Amino acid sequence: MGDAVQDAFDRCDVRRAVEDVAELAAFDRYQASDGIRAAAEYVAGRAERAGLSDVRLLEFPADGARRWWSFRAPLSWTPVRAAIDDLVRYPEQPFALAAGSAATPPGGVTVTVAPLADAGEGSLAVHDDPGTPVPVAIARAASAGAFGLVTDRLPGPGRVELPAGSGLAAFSVTPEQAAELLRRGRVRVEVETHRRAAMPVVTGLLPGTGPEEVLLSAHLCHPRPSVNDNASGAAALLSVARVLAGRRGRRGIRFVWGPEFTGMAAYLHDVAARPPVAAVNVDMAGQDQRRCGGPLIVERSPDHLPGFVNALTEHVVAALPQAARSYSGAVACDTWAWRATPFVGASDHSLLVDASIGCPTVSLGHWPDRFNHSAADTLDKLDPAELRRTATVAGAVAAVLAGLAGERAELEDIAVGWGAARLLGCRQGSRALLRHRTAVALGALDGAEALHGRAGGRARAWLAGLANHVAALSPAGAGAALSPVGEGGEVFAGPALSRAWEGPFNLRGLAEAASPAGRVWLDRQAARARARSYALMLALAHGIDGARDRAALAAYAECAAELPVPEEFAHEFLAVLVEAGWAKEG
Repeated sequence: MGDAVQDAFDRCDVRRAVEDVAELAAFDRYQASDGIRAAAEYVAGRAERAGLSDVRLLEFPADGARRWWSFRAPLSWTPVRAAIDDLVRYPEQPFALAAGSAATPPGGVTVTVAPLADAGEGSLAVHDDPGTPVPVAIARAASAGAFGLVTDRLPGPGRVELPAGSGLAAFSVTPEQAAELLRRGRVRVEVETHRRAAMPVVTGLLPGTGPEEVLLSAHLCHPRPSVNDNASGAAALLSVARVLAGRRGRRGIRFVWGPEFTGMAAYLHDVAARPPVAAVNVDMAGQDQRRCGGPLIVERSPDHLPGFVNALTEHVVAALPQAARSYSGAVACDTWAWRATPFVGASDHSLLVDASIGCPTVSLGHWPDRFNHSAADTLDKLDPAELRRTATVAGAVAAVLAGLAGERAELEDIAVGWGAARLLGCRQGSRALLRHRTAVALGALDGAEALHGRAGGRARAWLAGLANHVAALSPAGAGAALSPVGEGGEVFAGPALSRAWEGPFNLRGLAEAASPAGRVWLDRQAARARARSYALMLALAHGIDGARDRAALAAYAECAAELPVPEEFAHEFLAVLVEAGWAKEG
C-alpha cells in the first residue's frame, strides 16, 4: 500500500493540475449555462488527452420540469451582463449577480432604493439587517412586490441563489456599495440573461477486465471563480486520470463531472448501467489550510453501508509522504492536518450512499473554509501541495478499489485496524453505541472481503472478541459480555417505519412534497442550524429500514451522526416524512 500511495504522489503532475484549476475558474459555471458548458468541453478534452476512453459530454434538459427521481432539473440561466448605475457591474464583479435573477427590458429600468423594511411595489430593497437570513429577506422582498433585492450580508461578496421563477433581480454587494445605493435613492438597473443552455455532464472510463466499476466524482458547478469549490476537485480528477491511464484492474474506474446533485442524479438515473461498487467524491480539494482555515476532511461513508472505503481512505491519508521528521527522526511529521468525520452528505456522494444505490462512498474536502461560496475563493487560496495530496488520496484509493494495488491480507489488516480503533473509541460510551460500532467494524471487514475475497473468520472473531472486551471494561458494561451482533437484538415498542420515496433521499424534493406546515418546519430547522439539521435528517432517513420505530431511529441517528438527536426533532422530522408520503408507519 505504501508503494501505491508513493507512486500516485510521485506521478501527480501538480503544475498541470493547477493549470486546470485556473482554466476552470475563468468560467461562470452555473448549473445550466454557457459557462458550465464551456467548462465541460474543457474537461472532456483534457480527459481524452489524459487517456480516458468512452469520454462523453452528455446534455440533459434544463427546463425545471424534468425529474430524476425527486431531483428536479435546473432552469437554464446564463448571465450576460448586469449593472446598477456605475456602482455594481457583472461580469466585472464575480458573485455580484444572484443566480436566477430575472432580466430587465433592454436598456434597464429606473427604480427607487429603500431599506427592506420599507420596500414597496417596484422598489429595489436593500437587505442590511444582520438578524434576517438572506432567504427570508428574498421572501419578504417578493411578498412586498419589490423589483429586486440587494444584500450586503454575505462577506466576499457571497453567493445568492433565487428560487426558481422568483421574478426578482438580486445582487450581492459590499456594505459600502449598499450604503451608497441607499444614499442615491434612485438607480438604473439592467440585467441581461438567456435561457438557451442545457445541463452538461462529462463522463469517461479507465476500463477494467470485468463489468464492475469504481466511481470518481467531482461537481463542476458554481459561479466564477470558485477555485477550491470546486475547480480544484474537477482538476484533481483529471490529475488522477493522467496517473492511472493505461493501467487495467479487475474493475473499471468511471469519472463523472457535472452540476452538483442534479448532474449525478441524471447520470445515475439515465446513464449508469449498474451502480458502482464503491466511490470517492472530491469536493474542495486544494485549500491553503492556513489561509482558508480548515484541514483536509475525510467524510466517511454512512454507517448503514460496509465501511471498508472509510478504512482504506484513512489508511491512505496516513501513508502520504511527509515533508519532515521529528527531532530524532523517529516519527514522520508535517505542518498540514486532516480529520475523519461522520457522514453529512452535502455533495454528490449523498446520492451514491442511499440504500436505493447502495454504493459505499467517501468524500474528500476541506472545512471550515472562510472563503467558501464567495468571490474571495480565488487562485491565491489554492495550495498546490494540498491539491497534490488530495489527488493522491483519490487516485490511490481508486487504484486499490479497482484491484490495481493492495494484497488481500494487507487490506484485511487495514479493515481490522480501523474497526478496532472505532471500538476502542467506545470505552466510555453506551452499550448501544458499542453495538452500533461493532456492526460498523464488522461491516468494514465484510466490505474488504466483498472487494478482494474472503480470508476466513479469524479477523471477524478477533473484532467480536475486542467488542466484548470493551463492553466488559466500560462503565456501562459492568463486566457483562456484549451479545453477538444480530442476536438478541433490540425490541421495538412502536410501529416500524419503511421508506416510500423514490431513488436517493433528497431534502429539496421532500420540501416540495411536504405540507405547508412541514415546509415551515424544515425551513425553521435550516435557519437555526443548517448543517447540523441536514446531517441529522439524512441520518434519520438512512436509518429507516422497515424494522426500527421512531425511538430506535433517533438512537440510530445519534450513533451514526455522532450528534445528539433531540426527541422532538426526530419526531417532527419523521412526521413530515410520513405526512408527505415519503415514509410509511406501521
